[in-house]
Amino acid sequence: MKTKDRLIRLAILVFIPCSLFLTPSCNPEAKFETKDVEIYMELQTVSAGFVECTFSTSKDAYYLVACEPARQGIDPMSHQKQFMMMALDSANIEYIAWREWLLKDGEFNVAPFASHTLSYGTTDQYFTNLTPDTDYWIYAFVVNPETLKPAGKLYLMDVHTFEESVYDVHFEYRIRGIWDYIYPLDPDGQINNHFPYVASTVDSLTLVEEAHMGPVEYFETLFMLYSTYDLKDLIRYGVQVVKNDGINSAEEFKPGHTYYTAIVSYDGFLGNNVIYRFTWTGENFEAYFRDEDSIIADGENE
Repeated sequence: MKTKDRLIRLAILVFIPCSLFLTPSCNPEAKFETKDVEIYMELQTVSAGFVECTFSTSKDAYYLVACEPARQGIDPMSHQKQFMMMALDSANIEYIAWREWLLKDGEFNVAPFASHTLSYGTTDQYFTNLTPDTDYWIYAFVVNPETLKPAGKLYLMDVHTFEESVYDVHFEYRIRGIWDYIYPLDPDGQINNHFPYVASTVDSLTLVEEAHMGPVEYFETLFMLYSTYDLKDLIRYGVQVVKNDGINSAEEFKPGHTYYTAIVSYDGFLGNNVIYRFTWTGENFEAYFRDEDSIIADGENE
């Protein structure tokens, strides 16, 4: 097996499916209006890899929100009906794929389209996995949840992502027994639930016997492969917890083995990484790591 393929296979800790553009947040039993409803969009944060926007309506209504790359030569406002119908078609495809995923996983009580896909009232939306220095459309329109057709006009905003991240986030790491916890923190120590990052843990024996690399070189290669292969399903948000029992591609902690866990920000690009080293002694093992504990600061690569 080639080294690159082996690194990808060894590094996948957890699969976290996430919708790239849609963020459902509505109650299908709530009262709603479809006539003369205005939608207000207020841009809150623009970074390199994500955008935050607040949506509200003049009357209680269901509405679809989305973000997609702007396309040259196309003016959505000149073809509003067609654009909104295509957006609903795309949302329905995502909804069907979500239902299929749940049904295959044995979940038979699935939410209806309106509850899964449409927003209601005032919502803060985070559009993630965006490309730096790129033009995007953020748009919204009212949808009748009974007919699942557009109601009213299209609201559209042009946004250009930054070349570099505007967020300063650091990562702290905790281990308790076979469980580990990642905390993405703002400079004031508050948990940041919307900053994207990727993480991986590897046994030092794997580095010696299979990868033939030190930890720094290994993770640099691995995370560059993430970027090359566009493995966006591995992106995490907020506090993440992993049970290291060897199930679902998680690393299995074994007594006496030394491990390295790397965490790297992914706000449109890779950066701000730390690597923490520990020797696991058993179910009573506990450790807590901060930035100053990263082996990168010590230049370790053995």
